[in-house]
Amino acid sequence: MFHQAPVGRHSVEVCTNLSCALVGAQQVVDAFESELGVAPGETTEDGEITLRAAECLGGCGYATVVAVDHRYRQHVKPDDVPGIVKELRGA
Repeated sequence: MFHQAPVGRHSVEVCTNLSCALVGAQQVVDAFESELGVAPGETTEDGEITLRAAECLGGCGYATVVAVDHRYRQHVKPDDVPGIVKELRGA
């Protein structure tokens, strides 16, 4: 795929399809928005992390699925988000 705007060094994609939505995908998106200070489709000011909402990541049995730099995290909960961001920021 082509990007129409610059993207971050890291990507975070949260699946928002039905299976993930039923177990709290929106709360995971909200947690990433709060932690990163950006909305889906945006990149942090430092250019490090791009957040996206994905229609489906194909891991319906492992919801909520989050792709972090194209590697799947399964059963992600809002409480997991600060740790994921901390890992990405290298802290």
